[in-house]
Amino acid sequence: MPRLLIVYNSTTGNTKAMADAIAEGARSLKLDTEVVDAFNVTPEDVMAADAIGFGVPTFNYHAAKPILKLLDDLAGKNVTDKLAIVFGSYGWSGQGAPVVAERLRQMGFRVLDPVIRVKYRPTENELDGCQLLGKDVAMHLKNIRMTENLNA
Repeated sequence: MPRLLIVYNSTTGNTKAMADAIAEGARSLKLDTEVVDAFNVTPEDVMAADAIGFGVPTFNYHAAKPILKLLDDLAGKNVTDKLAIVFGSYGWSGQGAPVVAERLRQMGFRVLDPVIRVKYRPTENELDGCQLLGKDVAMHLKNIRMTENLNA
């Protein structure tokens, strides 16, 4: 069964709320989904998942350090065409999530758009958008699996 791993860093709970909403959307389509704080994730966990969500808050104009460390730890791993999504909250500037999305693309990840950025606490509408992103991941993974089965 395809698996989505959502890795996030959140000091205020805003990015975690987004991660939970994405997971809810993915699970509504029966996708095996796990939400884990970036401090508790290894590169092996990322490599074992079919898709990865990166919850990237922006602090002092930069992406969260635990997420950047995970990306550094993934250097040299074959992530070509591994599906990824990126999202995060911010206060002043929101460039952390787009910067991470671009870095993931350079590493070989297939990053789904949109990269979702929310200023401060997500509204109900923004959380609904996160749920839709989770459903989008589930549909992409299920489509990939169906295509693989047809080609087998």
